Amino acid sequence: MNIRAYRTAFAVHARQVSRYRGAALGGMVTQAFFGVMLVALYEALAGEGDLLRETATYVWLQQIFFRAFFSTGGEIYEQIMSGSVCYSLLRPVDLHLWCVCREMAAKIVGVTMRLLPMILIQFVLPESWRMLPPDSPVAFVRFALSLLTGFLVIAQVNMITAAVTMRTLDNKGFSGLINLVMMILAGNIVPLTLAPERLQAVLRWQPFAQMLDAPIRMWLHAGPAGEWALSFGVQLAWLAGLTVFSRCLWGRGIRRIELQGG
Repeated sequence: MNIRAYRTAFAVHARQVSRYRGAALGGMVTQAFFGVMLVALYEALAGEGDLLRETATYVWLQQIFFRAFFSTGGEIYEQIMSGSVCYSLLRPVDLHLWCVCREMAAKIVGVTMRLLPMILIQFVLPESWRMLPPDSPVAFVRFALSLLTGFLVIAQVNMITAAVTMRTLDNKGFSGLINLVMMILAGNIVPLTLAPERLQAVLRWQPFAQMLDAPIRMWLHAGPAGEWALSFGVQLAWLAGLTVFSRCLWGRGIRRIELQGG
């Protein structure tokens, strides 16, 4: 495997994404607004206390990393729709892995451009509205590893969406549906930690929760090593399963793809 080719794909796309500073500023303002509004809503419903601080932390971490859901190397969708994907198929690389590298570049750079300003916003908010720090340095390291795994899970879901686009030639219908489901079940609209206790066992271990909900839980509660290992193991298991599934869909789609035009 030519590692250099995939490293170059990551680096080139990262530079491309970093040029859109105006879009990053607009996104940051939007996420800050929604963060403030959601925290104010939860304060009105629940009042001040430990629950509000944990919920505020959950909301802010979701808003800080929200861009990971929609930062995508979207050229592949345009290429599929136009037929120019044939040029990408001629590259001497694994196209699936090539696209995953570009997806990860878009997510990491998109989040990084918004990270520091979103953290600085915390210092002008009332104390009860601010994020809690992680339980410990160890909890932060666990959070970082889990977050990177969550980004990879999102990338594989995007790859499944691209594979469906190859078959349907519709880059809006399935994509819009999966994005809605992803935001709900990843805890972006309502924190999954607020769900009834009897639903936690289902919500916590489903694949979409591995995107951001699992990392945020590690930020909020360090927990014993065994609990962290279980949570991280579930993340890796879903990542492996989604990777195998998306590669199978891509292999089938590429074998049956039909290109038309001049």
